[in-house]
Amino acid sequence: MKALQDRSTFRLLERLALRTWPAQLEQPCEGWIFRASDGLTKRANSVWTIDGSEQWAENEKAIADAEAFYRSHRLTPRFHISEASPSGLDEYLERRGYVKEVPCLMMTTDVGQAIRRTEPVYGNSLRAVVQPSHDASWLDHFLALEGFAPELLGFYASLFSRIEAPTAYVSIMDRDQCVGMGTAVAEDGWSGFVNIVVHPHHRSQGIGKRIVHELARWSRDQGADRLYLQVIADNAPAIRLYSGAGYEKLFAYHYRTKPMDNL
Repeated sequence: MKALQDRSTFRLLERLALRTWPAQLEQPCEGWIFRASDGLTKRANSVWTIDGSEQWAENEKAIADAEAFYRSHRLTPRFHISEASPSGLDEYLERRGYVKEVPCLMMTTDVGQAIRRTEPVYGNSLRAVVQPSHDASWLDHFLALEGFAPELLGFYASLFSRIEAPTAYVSIMDRDQCVGMGTAVAEDGWSGFVNIVVHPHHRSQGIGKRIVHELARWSRDQGADRLYLQVIADNAPAIRLYSGAGYEKLFAYHYRTKPMDNL
């Protein structure tokens, strides 16, 4: 029974996380969703496989349709695979030559615990700005902190505009300088955190904790009592931050990508 309950929770969180990063194009196919966004970010350019039938192996048409979809958009076929995906799919893709990429973790915690564990002890120079939508200034700071090219502004502006659930865009300011940012999306009693980033020259100063704290407080005010986030499995500094806020691993996921010379 617990395994069924766990799988149900995994699927719920995968559905919620899907809506925190909406692709430009989402095409349903037998419970899966083919996502394409001009090749920018793996998440927005991969097959979401969570609601596919456990009998998918008896109908390989979905795999062929996915490969045709990505070829038609001049993209590499890629599948998002997690513990909520149909059993056997990962192994099947491996046999077809798909390579495993970017192991990640889904981590969760209680909102009250996150707030208590990240209680700020900062000087007056740091202040948090929480806004319900992104604007030009927020996007400029976001691109700068992430080290992204200015040409990506349109992509991220469109992506954030597609998020339908209540969203918080948090900036941590040191006087007039933005030193950290993060985003939270609240839905169905959960709040997912994305885009947590700290200025390279201001790391190891507790700013990451401050971001988590502000996002958690906002999430509580939105009625969320549980938090989740996704993090690359080998990102040790981020995992230390989240573990310190009470987050624990719930399940793992990764991508399966077909090398171009195998197409």
